Amino acid sequence: MSKYDFHELYSDYEYEDHGRNAHRQQPKTKKKQKGDGRSPKIMANDQKMDEIRQMDDSQESWVPSYAAALDPMHHERQWVIDSVAPFYHDALITDVTRLIKGGKEANVYTCTANPHTGFDLVAAKLYRPRMLRHLKNDAIYKAGRQLRDEEGKQMKGRRVKLALRKKTNFGKHVDIMWWINNEYSVQKKLYDAGADVPQPLAHAGNTILMEFIGDEYGSAPTLSEVTLNSSEAEPLFQRVMGNVALMLDCHHIHGDLSAYNILYWEGELTIIDFPQMVEARHNPHAYELLLRDVTRVCDYFNRFGVTADPQTLTDDLWLPYMGSES
Repeated sequence: MSKYDFHELYSDYEYEDHGRNAHRQQPKTKKKQKGDGRSPKIMANDQKMDEIRQMDDSQESWVPSYAAALDPMHHERQWVIDSVAPFYHDALITDVTRLIKGGKEANVYTCTANPHTGFDLVAAKLYRPRMLRHLKNDAIYKAGRQLRDEEGKQMKGRRVKLALRKKTNFGKHVDIMWWINNEYSVQKKLYDAGADVPQPLAHAGNTILMEFIGDEYGSAPTLSEVTLNSSEAEPLFQRVMGNVALMLDCHHIHGDLSAYNILYWEGELTIIDFPQMVEARHNPHAYELLLRDVTRVCDYFNRFGVTADPQTLTDDLWLPYMGSES
């Protein structure tokens, strides 16, 4: 039972003073009560008080159903609990039900949302503590990116730079937060701009909470898992390229766009995974990453009869952008 259910249950509870002084002021009755001498009303109130005392709605005691099904000694159990508990505490989710996707850098889980969020289900993306070991060429993506802390404020100073260079424990923590904060802030910016991305809801520590794409039976498949009809391939291709152009207008390039991180659901597309998103104005590798994104998209849709030249498409995006920037 949640704290809101308890609030409704005990909203009509009337507190009665059973202290020594109050007892002395009560008129004595001649008739002796049956049982332990308490009236039915007092017994009912005492029972409610006992239930309230036994309530434990603390973050530490909460165990979602997915974690409860794991062996108590399994490392994933406590990792999931610790990662998503802040969202439970903030009344954003009520449970974690299943693993959607497991990867070297992060796992994604389905969560039941608190009704006040307006969602039935949400997705929690949990980054692994050692995710940096599995990120390849991270220096290419980080080039020109501003270093920001967990609150989104720009981090400056010799101590931070030295910690990052020497890869101390503090430096590794800063580096991980750098990736996670970049993903959340960019995703929020793109969603607000109208891009086809999941709505980000919150982030805390190593976890990002966002809109879930799919239904109660499972998450949406990626483009790599579906076979498109010839009639829908061209419009969907144009939709993806429209998102690439919108991202560039927001001064961002996905950097790792492919059929593996584009979801397909009920004829619509949703682009996911943004930790490696680069800043087009400052990253010296921006053009090459944009060309790679466009090439991968063209290669996928070419299988369904869409013909397009990735070099021409990239130049048509990049040259006007650079002209406006200069």
